[in-house]
Amino acid sequence: MRKLLLLGVLLSSLCIPCEAQQKMRDVFLQMPDSLFPYLTQNNRLDFIDFIDSGMKAVVSNEFSGKSEMLSLTDEEVTLQVSSALKVKMRLMPVNEAVDSCRQVICMVMTYGEANPESKIEVYSVSWKPLDTSKYLSLPHEPYVADFMETPSEGLCLRQMNTLDAIAYEEQKVETPWLKNIEWKQ
Repeated sequence: MRKLLLLGVLLSSLCIPCEAQQKMRDVFLQMPDSLFPYLTQNNRLDFIDFIDSGMKAVVSNEFSGKSEMLSLTDEEVTLQVSSALKVKMRLMPVNEAVDSCRQVICMVMTYGEANPESKIEVYSVSWKPLDTSKYLSLPHEPYVADFMETPSEGLCLRQMNTLDAIAYEEQKVETPWLKNIEWKQ
């Protein structure tokens, strides 16, 4: 009987790490270098050390430029990887466990300065790519995305078609429209 009880405790302890809410700092540190070649594991460790010390979190990236961690919370991290690439990652809740966790990583990469455009990807907390359409209904047109204030609500998209971008350049008047995309748990 004791052996069965001990076996039960051991097996249940294998599931505990993901049943608890993950913290973005831990997930960020586990990100594979191959997924984000700009930043090495040492760069990511330095970011967190700088933030924890209350310092400006700036590192030299792998492309001889500077990258900065703008913010880090338990749920979200924001990076200015280069002048033309900003990355936000947020832990989002899911109803069905993915890799035995009830959270996934939603990554928003925004490219460009004058006419930015975003790309959204979703990963398990162990950094396995997931089907983004399972969690978000994204438009086919170009958009710029950001997370909504409430972590589990979703994203806010700002779209501009090519004519709007041309009008913006000529008239210096932006004519985008906003669209909230709800997170499908």
